[in-house]
Amino acid sequence: MANTFAPNGFSQYAGTGAAPTYEQTVAGISSANTGPIYFGDPVMQATGTTGIGTGYIVQGYGPVTLTVGATAITSNATTGALTVTYSAATAVGGTLPASWVPPVGSTLIITGSTMTSGNLNGTFLVTSSSSTTAVCANAGVTINATSTASGTVTVIVPVAGIFAGCKYLSVANKYPPFRNYWPGSDANGDVTGYVITDPDAQFSVMTGNSNTTATAVGVSSIGQNIGFAYSQSGVTSTNGNSANGLSTMFADQFSLIGNSAVGPAGNPYLPFRIVGLQNYQWGATSPLASINGNDSTTAYNRIIVRFNNSMPNGFAGI
Repeated sequence: MANTFAPNGFSQYAGTGAAPTYEQTVAGISSANTGPIYFGDPVMQATGTTGIGTGYIVQGYGPVTLTVGATAITSNATTGALTVTYSAATAVGGTLPASWVPPVGSTLIITGSTMTSGNLNGTFLVTSSSSTTAVCANAGVTINATSTASGTVTVIVPVAGIFAGCKYLSVANKYPPFRNYWPGSDANGDVTGYVITDPDAQFSVMTGNSNTTATAVGVSSIGQNIGFAYSQSGVTSTNGNSANGLSTMFADQFSLIGNSAVGPAGNPYLPFRIVGLQNYQWGATSPLASINGNDSTTAYNRIIVRFNNSMPNGFAGI
């Protein structure tokens, strides 16, 4: 039976502990954070105006494309640093937090840039940033160069885990309720969030495509890394379901190697690794294929993923 598009975020499939808590850690949500976070959402560390983590978490977002002028990428042979000056930032999947800057510890990927001789293409670690610049101090660049065309500049940020609810002192109700999502308001003081961080956890998630018509994500994609989004191409999408508090994030097929503009250069840094297809049967049809998401031959099938680029797995900086 063909699947229908009905994503509900990342649901724990396996890992340390037992349902419903599994292995969770406590994380803070600023009461000033007006952006919602839904049950099953990937979350990331919030950062300040210099890209340094604040200790809080925010709703996760997909790879970020920077708007960069033709001559706005420069390198310094003496220090080995690379600097990118940008005028705007757009998340491929998700919504950027207010006053976003490239987080320290995120990966900056340049593809398709040119200069008078050679290029400044490659993957680099962001070491400092501002609202207009991303600096990679230890880029290892050995030439003084200025780009003549910027190509595509993308920032990929590690995830901190999967959101599993929160509690806070409600202004409206005058007591601390447990909620499966943070609505973006109503807290007297900061919010206690619960995040699944087990590095070996596996999650079931529906697939979709933020850029074009979705197709099945089949066995050939196992072993690739994948990003996420909530906005499905050609479908009216909402960021989360406030009626039940559940995420509407899906694994974004557009981020796979053969689809994304970043391509192979960015795939190693995406947040999740595809490790299987839900209820897939080798050489046979799954007896559960009639259940939505379990038909591995049509679009919007569910896949099994684990963390790839995440804070628990030891990536630097955030």
